[in-house]
Amino acid sequence: MKPLLILFLSGLLCWGEGAGRPNFILAYEDDLGWADTSVRMMEEDPESASDFHQTPHLGALAHRGMKFSCAYAPSPTGTPSRKSIQFGKTPGRLGYTFFHDVLALERGLKWKDEVSLADVLKAADPGYITAHFGKGMSGEQMKTIGYDRTDEVDGNADNGNYHGEYISLKNRTPLPPDNPKRMASLEKSSVDFIREHGGERPFFLMVSHYAVHVPHAARADLIEKYRNLPRGEYCKDDDYLPVEQIPEGKKISSWRLQYAAMLEEVDEGLGEIVEAVKEVGQWDNTFIIFTSDNGGGLTPNGSLSGGKANLYEGGLRVPFVVAGPGVKEGVQCDVPIVQWDLLPTFHDFAQSGQPIPDALDGGSLRSIFENGNDGSVSRPVEGFVFHYPCYFAPPLSVIRLGDYKLMEHLLTGEQKLFNVSTDYGEKNNLIYENPKKALELKAVMSSYIEKIRAEDVQDVYRARFAELDKFEAMARSVHAKAIEPAAGVTQAIEEADEKLKKNLERFTKNREECRENQRRTTF
Repeated sequence: MKPLLILFLSGLLCWGEGAGRPNFILAYEDDLGWADTSVRMMEEDPESASDFHQTPHLGALAHRGMKFSCAYAPSPTGTPSRKSIQFGKTPGRLGYTFFHDVLALERGLKWKDEVSLADVLKAADPGYITAHFGKGMSGEQMKTIGYDRTDEVDGNADNGNYHGEYISLKNRTPLPPDNPKRMASLEKSSVDFIREHGGERPFFLMVSHYAVHVPHAARADLIEKYRNLPRGEYCKDDDYLPVEQIPEGKKISSWRLQYAAMLEEVDEGLGEIVEAVKEVGQWDNTFIIFTSDNGGGLTPNGSLSGGKANLYEGGLRVPFVVAGPGVKEGVQCDVPIVQWDLLPTFHDFAQSGQPIPDALDGGSLRSIFENGNDGSVSRPVEGFVFHYPCYFAPPLSVIRLGDYKLMEHLLTGEQKLFNVSTDYGEKNNLIYENPKKALELKAVMSSYIEKIRAEDVQDVYRARFAELDKFEAMARSVHAKAIEPAAGVTQAIEEADEKLKKNLERFTKNREECRENQRRTTF
């Protein structure tokens, strides 16, 4: 049993002592880029906001609270970030570092014994009620890590990307047009939860969106609204074609009118959540945080280089806005923060009398929230280390320490060094100009990676090839079982043969893609 859960049970004896503890709402977007909203994350940079998208409710939240010019997601892909934010630890420490982490899957890792955001609040006061609605963290249901209310209704599966497309995964029944990406149902679940518990007991609500992940989807009325607005800088003629003439690939990944409409509905949901908090009289007692699980997939990414699935700033730096009791109002904060800071932050603001969990990487942001650029963060480790030994892209380890960021290719040792305080677009590689700084950052990064026994990229490649071998063996077994009872039935045998052929071609392609990534020497 988790130590904090033991404290939770013993804490039942003092029910009610936590009256007045704050509520927490975490709105977690999927693949939303640093510059995708209409709120400038960096006031001095016009490219840090969209000239086309409209997010007025986020703007109002930023006016009431604080926006961050330099907030980082734990990973450039969603699943590691969604685990990291729950437990206050880097993906490297948790052993799940990239989407579909084959080594973690091979090892059968589970995280139900880790102390979560929900656990920390319940240990602070057993009166807290916790809810998680929307996309999960893959491999573990949210109800196993301390959440009282979830919308995990599809058997034993955790909520993944497909839950943002279908009502029924088994039958592939699509969501109705008035509930794209489950945005409407997430809004309803969240508002109902707030109305039921707000003012009665302290609560924590995580609204975990499927938007704006591909395949994109949005309400028709909002798409038409954007069709009639002044054209944004990056909109093209083909964005304005009649709906039936837009290629399906563009509709689901790069149709800017639809993307803007989808983001506006996310923002509408935020507005309804704010109104519900006010309705139950908890506006002055509720922290509301809005951020994203990784950098954006719809380019360009403002002034940043890169995007989702790589470790340039565009893949890691995300929008971050917070408002709540004690948070400095209407200001921009330039102190670098990272999402694994949130668990100790919740622990601090909940006035927990229980010990902070062991082996955390984050530190409380209370001083920052209350004092902005005059605040500070104390963390148990130096810098932000992003370990990314993936098989489908250049495998890298990266550290942000002070003003500098070092990137190192795990196969070739190639390094890049940037002063991301001034050169956040990463245009000027300082690796030859300032080798001493690179050595300093490398030492800190290597020490951390060794200490946490992080995944080795060669083990990742081995696990990927083993996985593909397993998939091939399964495909051959399925084929054998299909043709045995079909003896003499030519059509059935031909169909089974064709299915096997396609599978084997796919696995061959997957292997070659992995080998090609092993051969890539630059990033």
